[in-house]
Amino acid sequence: MKALLSVKPFALIALLTLAAGARAQPQEAVVELANVTEGETATVVTLPGTVISTRDAALSTEVAGRLLWIAEVGDFVEQGKPVARLDDHLLQLALRNHRAEIARLDADIAYHQRQIQRLQSLAAQNNMARAELDQVESQLAMLVQQRNIAEVALARSRYDLQRSQVPAPFSGVVAARNAAEGEYLAAGSPLLRLVDTERLEISVSAPLKVARHNQPGETVQVESAGERAEARIRGLVPVGDARSRMMELRLSLADSPWLIGEAVTVELPESARFTALRVPRDALVLRDREVFVYTVDADSTARKVPVQPGAGRGASIAVNGNLKAGDPVVVRGAERLQEGQSVRVVQHHLAVTP
Repeated sequence: MKALLSVKPFALIALLTLAAGARAQPQEAVVELANVTEGETATVVTLPGTVISTRDAALSTEVAGRLLWIAEVGDFVEQGKPVARLDDHLLQLALRNHRAEIARLDADIAYHQRQIQRLQSLAAQNNMARAELDQVESQLAMLVQQRNIAEVALARSRYDLQRSQVPAPFSGVVAARNAAEGEYLAAGSPLLRLVDTERLEISVSAPLKVARHNQPGETVQVESAGERAEARIRGLVPVGDARSRMMELRLSLADSPWLIGEAVTVELPESARFTALRVPRDALVLRDREVFVYTVDADSTARKVPVQPGAGRGASIAVNGNLKAGDPVVVRGAERLQEGQSVRVVQHHLAVTP
């Protein structure tokens, strides 16, 4: 304490100023770098889209009957397994009736066949008129046709009996029910909504002018809730409404991070491709309503470069700014980096990941 008091006041002030300056001096930042590259890009338009299922069916009854059982909302049903069962008692009775009708016709047909054999024997001996034989043969032909009709009715009864259990046309989840156990349903009554939650697409309405710059098979960027993914254009309908001048595009999703019904944003090219600089998306810094990247000078200090982002593709994005191909930009550690701060590079990626 005595030693501190022996220091002259102006010297003490200088020491305190130097200590404060040392504390204010920013520490060396640890960063990772990647090089700016040059490649083809295009101006893009960002449009809203919706995640939908490629298979979304409203299932109905094919036969009338009282509903005995129906799958619950949220149940997963495999393809071919029943989603609902109707009372089949009347259908079973109809099946038995058609079988009995066929048995009766078989008996009549057998009788007429024997009768024809007897009449043919008599006709050979000229003991009967030919007209009587023709009449019995005609009756036999009519009985054969009646049996064919009965066979069709029997097949229809079997089909209706099978349809009393409504099968799932594909594997999916029950999203809604339109009927409850105990109700009597007519043929065609709605039962439930079945949705395939695995095969997903994105539906997006786009201006007609983008049709010439987007073709099936090309990939575009999709984003929502902080998640990004690439989607392939499966198809487009270049037919627009006279009022909106909009068309529909369908984008295929391989492994979707989103659920059916979620809103997404889609980046679609709206111009011919041109050459532009590209940087990793992680290089972009959004701060105080400004978009910029950090480059590293030869003396290992950070330098801020404002940029205008363009079209994205994969992990990279096109930018317009005071950069050139080969310039190093910070891709890790830029969050708290300051202009002129010293940096220490721990890894340098030579190329932008496409």
